[in-house]
Amino acid sequence: MENERGREKLIKWAVKSPLTYRLLRPVLDLLTRKNDNEPFKIWVRFLLDAMNNSYARKQPVVWMSAFTPSEIAYGMGYVPFMPEIIASVVTYLGKSKGPIALANAYASSDLCSFHRCALGLVMEDYLPKPDLIISSSYLCEGANKFFHYLASYYRCPHLMVDAPYRGGSAAKKYVADQLKELVDKSSRLLGLVPDMSVMSQALELSNKARAYIAEINRLRRSRPSPFPGSEGLSYLAGMVFYSLGSKWGVDFFKTLHLSLEQKVAKGEGYLPEEKYRLLWLHHIRPYYKNEIFKILEEKKAAVSFEETNYLYWPALEPSKPYESLADKIISNIWAGSLERRVHAIEEMVEEYDIDGVIHFSHWGCRQSCGGAAVVGDVLKQKGLPYIVLPGDGADPDNFSPGQTRTRLEALIEMLG
Repeated sequence: MENERGREKLIKWAVKSPLTYRLLRPVLDLLTRKNDNEPFKIWVRFLLDAMNNSYARKQPVVWMSAFTPSEIAYGMGYVPFMPEIIASVVTYLGKSKGPIALANAYASSDLCSFHRCALGLVMEDYLPKPDLIISSSYLCEGANKFFHYLASYYRCPHLMVDAPYRGGSAAKKYVADQLKELVDKSSRLLGLVPDMSVMSQALELSNKARAYIAEINRLRRSRPSPFPGSEGLSYLAGMVFYSLGSKWGVDFFKTLHLSLEQKVAKGEGYLPEEKYRLLWLHHIRPYYKNEIFKILEEKKAAVSFEETNYLYWPALEPSKPYESLADKIISNIWAGSLERRVHAIEEMVEEYDIDGVIHFSHWGCRQSCGGAAVVGDVLKQKGLPYIVLPGDGADPDNFSPGQTRTRLEALIEMLG
């Protein structure tokens, strides 16, 4: 028992020490030197840098929900920390069950498993303490309650951006005014002096990344599919959420663009042979070990694109940061009427020459489950094979391998 406690204490010290992440960088570079997936390497380096900065505490650490624009953090000069993204990484490493089990004693198992995983990590004292928490009201109502609870737990301020249901000029002004107030309040709370030239630079960097994202999405229309959807739902989506507004983001998307450009020029696909092209709906996939994509690959079905990587926002105006970021927020196709999302899905089906659609319905996520039937009705009317795939992104106990295989094979049968 004493040895076990000592081991846990050592692991916790290593996780919370900035030195760990500085030492891991050259070690991982050495271990992956033969791996030609340069974008993935940048993602790993980005994560190590983010963790190092979060634990080093040379700048204020601000926890943010995944749908809060990261440009705000980089423009303000504080360290963004996104516990939902970190929970997905923990799940990918096969370590989510312990934190989720701990959180289940305090929170309903109906809640999103990413939030429960993060809550368990909080209660085990693995995560860096926030100086401030910022969340947004749109898409994920559970996130606001989660972050509100964490603000109480850590006894730190919680600022929230409220996005209205409908867009338009009045909505844009409403959100822009909130963003200005958020910057003013966070500056006072953290003892910072806002530098709008830094904010403008963050928006310029975000625009550069956005331009590469647009080109990446264009290249992914190619047949055969040059990039695996399983990776589009992991580190590619992670960088969209976490890196925009930073030099890391520009470096990552530039590198991925170059890689795909070379593959498309050579006519290379990520599958040895591609027979069907699929669209994956919702923002996530199961990140623990599973055979979903292996089953699809065996059936020569490529996940050619993912809803989460749809480029929905216009280029930002660095001279008008609040208005631009407000426009980005209210442009989100998953906010407001379901018609916006359906229209975007129809566009993706057309652009990526999609043969069939998988809607992953993550347990506890009202946003992902609520519109699944309506989306399915629209696509079925167009003659597109469509399945709803129930599951859980972070909790392997809510995953049914047999049922999942049956549904995937049924989809392939419809395609055939």
